[in-house]
Amino acid sequence: MIVKKKSKVTKAMIAATFFITIIAIMTPVMAASSNRVLFMAIGDDLDINSTNLIVGKISEDDELTSVKVVFHQRIYDDSGEKVYTMMGMLKNGFLQTKHHYFLCPVFNVWFINVWLFMGEGNFKTTDINYPLTYRNIFYFTMPNTEGKFVSTPMLMLLSLSGQYYEADPTDPMNPATIPWGEDPLVMDEGGWVLVAALWDVGIPMDVGFGKGIFPVGPGSFLTKLWGI
Repeated sequence: MIVKKKSKVTKAMIAATFFITIIAIMTPVMAASSNRVLFMAIGDDLDINSTNLIVGKISEDDELTSVKVVFHQRIYDDSGEKVYTMMGMLKNGFLQTKHHYFLCPVFNVWFINVWLFMGEGNFKTTDINYPLTYRNIFYFTMPNTEGKFVSTPMLMLLSLSGQYYEADPTDPMNPATIPWGEDPLVMDEGGWVLVAALWDVGIPMDVGFGKGIFPVGPGSFLTKLWGI
């Protein structure tokens, strides 16, 4: 088992280096006044039996803040066998707000000061109809692109610090219960990132971004964060 884990980490680091090179190539040289941040998340998903690799670059200038991200997710069954993969790229995501907040049903907390990016990207998946209880919320079948890259709207949620407030157990979904006057708590693991395709997973209710449209993709705690 130890050898297997070392092998996975080595492969992930090789892939991460490759992905960083891709981002460097596909991102044009910015003006001297630009600020750029590289980030990486390598590790297990927050609540799905999977391993993830997410690498991205945020570029900020006087007019806009944009992001380019590549990601790879492997999902395993209870025996440890790989059963599903998703990989892709958020090619032109643009910052919507640095102050997004939302209820996370996995940890039962309100994450705050989350950077929300939205844009266009493409991704491909294993050619299999794989059912999953996603984020402990909905049971549906994961996207199946038949092994081909497809274009789709995407989003990215980035928490640089992992700040949150615990949800009120008596009324957890009510944002009015957020104790804004108190100092926020911080996740022990620090910041995290989630990259997701906005995909019609067939949920028969109005949730997410419209009837059946739901963000599906990998999320992990940040491993590295560089300012360049």
